[in-house]
Amino acid sequence: MWFFRVRQYSYFTETLMKVDHLIVGQGLCGSLLSRELLRAGRSVLVIDDGAIDASSRVAGGLVNPVTGKRLVRSWMTEKLLPHAEHSYNEIGEELNEQLVKRTSILDFFPTHDAATLFMERVTEDAEYLSGRQNEEQWRDFFRFNYGIGVISPALAIDLGKFLDGWRDKLVERNALIKSKFQVEELIVTTTAVRYRDIESADVIFCDGASAKSNKWFGGLPWSDDKGEALIISVPGLPRDHIYKQGLSIVPWKDDLFWVGASHDWKNPQPGISDTFREATKERLDYWLRLPYTIEAHISALRPANFDRKPFVGFHPIVKNVGIFNGMGGKGISMAPWFAGEFAAHTTEGNLISPEVDVARYKKILERSLS
Repeated sequence: MWFFRVRQYSYFTETLMKVDHLIVGQGLCGSLLSRELLRAGRSVLVIDDGAIDASSRVAGGLVNPVTGKRLVRSWMTEKLLPHAEHSYNEIGEELNEQLVKRTSILDFFPTHDAATLFMERVTEDAEYLSGRQNEEQWRDFFRFNYGIGVISPALAIDLGKFLDGWRDKLVERNALIKSKFQVEELIVTTTAVRYRDIESADVIFCDGASAKSNKWFGGLPWSDDKGEALIISVPGLPRDHIYKQGLSIVPWKDDLFWVGASHDWKNPQPGISDTFREATKERLDYWLRLPYTIEAHISALRPANFDRKPFVGFHPIVKNVGIFNGMGGKGISMAPWFAGEFAAHTTEGNLISPEVDVARYKKILERSLS
């Protein structure tokens, strides 16, 4: 049983709510970190306005064990994938929801060279890759000329159910303030932080792209990655797999499919683009043999880092201001593991992995405060 400890103290005519940790943002990172801290017996208060265009809410929920055109193993996938599967299954039990589906990715080769490369990689790493299987059964659904490879296991995570369900849990525990965080109202001293009528030992920013604009972490090497996706209806397309040919077609909620995603690193601008919609539609028109309808077009800026590793931990100078952010496109697999690391660091003094510890940017953060 978890208990949310809120203590009321009177200072002259003022009443303060005191908690152990103030968390800004209830996306993927804020939800996972608040859960880990609560499990460790800490009290938390999460501030989030419930924005529907947050990157966590428009993501496809895919955990893929390989990455890139070379089909190399994703960083730490041997640890991250099984840990993510266990974590999301455990959360699903707490929320009485099915959050995780173990599945496979059918990789439709766009060229002969792509097929050759895939088969070469099968001989090098057969744990996640296997050769062409059951191709004929897919010819009624897709146009393809060079075969299909299989990537397995992969995970499909229902992020909508997770974020909504965890939000309800926070509300039940009086651990959520539904409002937009105003960073100019945050007062940080050497012993505590204060936000309006809330006092906490620390504040941890899990607020996605918004963290770039605050004075503590704005100097980090942020690299926004804009992602767009179409939500489509495809009656008759089996929902047992994820389909990939440049695009990924991922089973989504309400019998719909999520189609994406783009990666715009050069000049990411908020909002949907006609360019993405038309290019994606053209590719779907060729690839899919089944009729489909576009139900929605969504986009978000994924906060990322130039070295593709997240920002985890407390500011090396201002010790009670933390960050858990910058996950990029692999956040669904990385966030459960590093939420556990962050919570263990906070509650037990364990070290954070140096590859992700925000203290690796100490010199940059020192300069940004001066």
